[in-house]
Amino acid sequence: MVYPVLLTALFAAQPNASAEDAVRAYGQAIARNSPEELARAFQPSAMMYCTDGKAVHGTYQAQWKAKMRASAPPAPPVSTELEWLDSGATTALARARAVRGTKVFTDYILLAKLGGSWRIVGKLCQADASPSADADAAVRSVIDVKLASDRGWDPVLLERSIDPRALVMTVEDGELVAATLAEWQGRYVERRTSSPGNPAPEEGRMVEARGDIGIARWSFRGSDGSLWTDRALMMRTAAGWRMMALLFAKEAPTAR
Repeated sequence: MVYPVLLTALFAAQPNASAEDAVRAYGQAIARNSPEELARAFQPSAMMYCTDGKAVHGTYQAQWKAKMRASAPPAPPVSTELEWLDSGATTALARARAVRGTKVFTDYILLAKLGGSWRIVGKLCQADASPSADADAAVRSVIDVKLASDRGWDPVLLERSIDPRALVMTVEDGELVAATLAEWQGRYVERRTSSPGNPAPEEGRMVEARGDIGIARWSFRGSDGSLWTDRALMMRTAAGWRMMALLFAKEAPTAR
């Protein structure tokens, strides 16, 4: 006889073959109130930041799982519908419509392919968030500031584009590598001693924002001619619009 607990463990151990699978696993975890299935969907360091338009609320994975264990399954209706996906070989962005009882949330999701399995590495959410041209423009401005910081190795401009709580991440040999804003500022200061900057010619971008949250993807050429793609979660904070998570990879952008 295979016991339910064992079945849950086996299910949680299964890899997510696609970014869609990771989003689906997240939806199932919420519907079933399952910490084990949440672990299948999310990378352990992933943060969820939600806003009500006034304050930003962060939830880390251990905290989220503890809340699940201490509470009953959410009252219906409960659903998580993948509406849109922008994916490369190892990184992706998604938008989902999340129904939680009487509230409808926009979820913006950042994903990476880690060790052969797609995992969510960051998520934003806001209830009743509507498309906004002003928010789109604000997200584009953040990208402009980030690219300017890269071109001059400017740590001050870098701080104007990335929130202090954010992780700056990449994927190396199937592993997630993350550093803080302060670490990257230190690296920029070091790079300025040996290089005047990185021209980083841009080769296209995509942005979308709803309410006080947004996503962005932009690509640029490195000094060696290689193509890099950055994907980011954006949020309006007390300091202005900032990246709440940034994931970069040496890959071509694709969307579907």
